[in-house]
Amino acid sequence: MITELDPAVRRLALNFGRQLRRIKDDFVERDTAVDVIALAALCREHVLLIGPPGSAKTGVLERFSLMLHARYFRYLLTKFTEPDELFGTIDVPSFHAGHLKLKTEGMLPQAQIAFLDEVFNGSSAILNTLLTLINERTFQNGAQRERADLITLLGASNDIPDDPMLRAFCDRFLFRYSVHYVSDEAVGDVLRLGWSRELAALEPAEPAPDLADFPLGDLSELQRAVGGIDLTPVHHTLISILRAFRDEDVSFSDRRAVKAQKAIAAMALLDARGRAEPQDLSVLAHLWADPGDRLTIRQVIKAHDVPEPARDGAVMDLGELENMVRKTGLDLPQVESAEEVREIQRRLGRWLADVRDFHPEREDLLEMLGRLQAEALDRLERSLAG
Repeated sequence: MITELDPAVRRLALNFGRQLRRIKDDFVERDTAVDVIALAALCREHVLLIGPPGSAKTGVLERFSLMLHARYFRYLLTKFTEPDELFGTIDVPSFHAGHLKLKTEGMLPQAQIAFLDEVFNGSSAILNTLLTLINERTFQNGAQRERADLITLLGASNDIPDDPMLRAFCDRFLFRYSVHYVSDEAVGDVLRLGWSRELAALEPAEPAPDLADFPLGDLSELQRAVGGIDLTPVHHTLISILRAFRDEDVSFSDRRAVKAQKAIAAMALLDARGRAEPQDLSVLAHLWADPGDRLTIRQVIKAHDVPEPARDGAVMDLGELENMVRKTGLDLPQVESAEEVREIQRRLGRWLADVRDFHPEREDLLEMLGRLQAEALDRLERSLAG
């Protein structure tokens, strides 16, 4: 093990952080999401983003893949998606020659960075092939097993599935992060940055913007450096935390515990350090398997003097949130326009996500928010019909 980074590796790590900062500056309240994707890439692991449509998940990952000059594949899965839409169609000349082979050029098997929206909508045939691809980095193309260059796959979903078969597939995503709409205080920043991008799209002849740049070769150097990070300073604390997870019945498998060491090492490397420090253990908050364990994991790591993990956007005080929810319940019957109802829906979604993440024990508040969401949806449908 090394206690200090090689100067060349340190320069790469610092440059990686600078390039990530340039991506963060182009999005509002997405700093932690960018860091989680970067950590997954350093570990060659995969990320599951939980959140509603329109929360910049696609934009963030596309910018990340552009930064790396990586081959990128994106697709929205539905229950009608066919395997050839992801993995390629039959190569007709090979088929006529008696060999079954797929044309994978430009498809998922040849991608280095991939994004599958609504990832749990895939058929069993798709999910089984994905499981091999993300676990073993291989793809069975006819009679040949081909190597895949996949660095990280980002899956997105509105929620974690209840189906046991899907939960097994879900467990292969080491990193988890809940992405919400931006806080009310940041709406102005969203409009400003979004408007700049819209104007740029109207000027296709203009030079391309100065995007973040970090070649794949440099990323490979950092990936190799992850294994050289000294975890000794946090070893005993990590063991104590994992034991506490068991005492609290947190769902955290041995496989996830082993892989957590990579995530901790990557946290140190992202900060251009050769030794892990207590704050690096905060990454455990992004490695949960069961959504119901999120608060418990945060409480356990906080009890071990680990700093609170970063989160994009401020969390509203519980008392203030309750007052806002009750006020919304009183105001909603008076709202008439579809635009106002949509705004209420957005706020309710944000509050519901906060309660699920940080106050899951408040079942009364969760029930109230769910009821108001249903009422808002009903009013929106009636408003649009009118």
